[in-house]
Amino acid sequence: MPPTQRKTPLEPRLESVFRKTYFAVIRSDGSLLPIEEKLGRRLLRTLPADSNEGRQLLRQDCVNLTTAEGRPLAGLSIEDVYQKLRSQTTQRLARRPHDPDWVRRCQDTLVTIERWRKALARDH
Repeated sequence: MPPTQRKTPLEPRLESVFRKTYFAVIRSDGSLLPIEEKLGRRLLRTLPADSNEGRQLLRQDCVNLTTAEGRPLAGLSIEDVYQKLRSQTTQRLARRPHDPDWVRRCQDTLVTIERWRKALARDH
C-alpha cells in the first residue's frame, strides 16, 4: 500500500507566505542603484534600473524606493519622485545663487536628474 500524504487546511500555501518584493535606492542626483529582487529576506538577483525589465517594474510602481538617507518614498510614482528631486534641487540652488561652485553643482545635479528621468521613461 502506498503511503498517503496528509494535507490539512492549516498548511499555508508557499505563494502566500513568500512574495517577491523589489527595492531600490535613489540618490539625490536622481541616479538609481540596481533594483534588488527579494523573496522574503533572501536576495534573488539585482537588475539595472535602466534595463527593460527595470523600467517596466518602475513604471508599474512595483519597486519600493528609498532615499540614500533611508527615507522611504512610498506612494510616489517614479515621475513624482523625479519631480520632487527637481524641486528640492531648485530650492537648494536658490539658497546661494551668488556662489558659482554651488550653482554649478546644482545645475549638474539637475542635468543628471533629467538624464535619469528620460532614460527610465524611454521605451526600447
